[in-house]
Amino acid sequence: MKRAQSRQTELKHSRAALRTIRQAVETVTHSIQQLKLLRGHLHRGHRKALWALHAARHHALADTDIGRVEDMVRGYAQVADWPATMRARNPHEQLARPLSETESSVLASLAGSALTVAAGALSVCEQLDNWYGGLAVTAAVSARLAQASVTEEAHKRRADKLMLRLEQLCANDQINWAFVAAAGRSAPAARPPLQRTTLH
Repeated sequence: MKRAQSRQTELKHSRAALRTIRQAVETVTHSIQQLKLLRGHLHRGHRKALWALHAARHHALADTDIGRVEDMVRGYAQVADWPATMRARNPHEQLARPLSETESSVLASLAGSALTVAAGALSVCEQLDNWYGGLAVTAAVSARLAQASVTEEAHKRRADKLMLRLEQLCANDQINWAFVAAAGRSAPAARPPLQRTTLH
């Protein structure tokens, strides 16, 4: 009787460990999907915001408004390491027209708002990377730890397939950076900066 109970307990624990592995694989899969989706949206938002900034700052703004906008652009360009072509202001002939003080001021504010969105999109993207990167790494670790508790042969075969799938997921371009960083880091994982988007 005790042997049968022990066998049932072992089977139960093995099944539970297999479920932990399956859940980890699903978590890493979800992390990759969300990063791809959300980063895509943020990249598009970043590009559109830069386009709005580009359009606003290349109007024939009043001198005071030009100074205000270019000070903001100069500061962000240094942080974002913009090339000279993005830093330069070149008024466009197709935008050339007299502006009232109010319109010039509003366009300067538009440029500032667009720059805020562009910078914010990058910050949010980096935060999402850290959140989902950390989630994927810890999920993978939980699967590897649970594997030792899978003792049933039938469960082991499923676990081996799941672990193979997990290794494939960990190598995915969307999330691999987090595992590389986690392999030898002493600080939280941080994804490399996004490629800089040009205004043109």
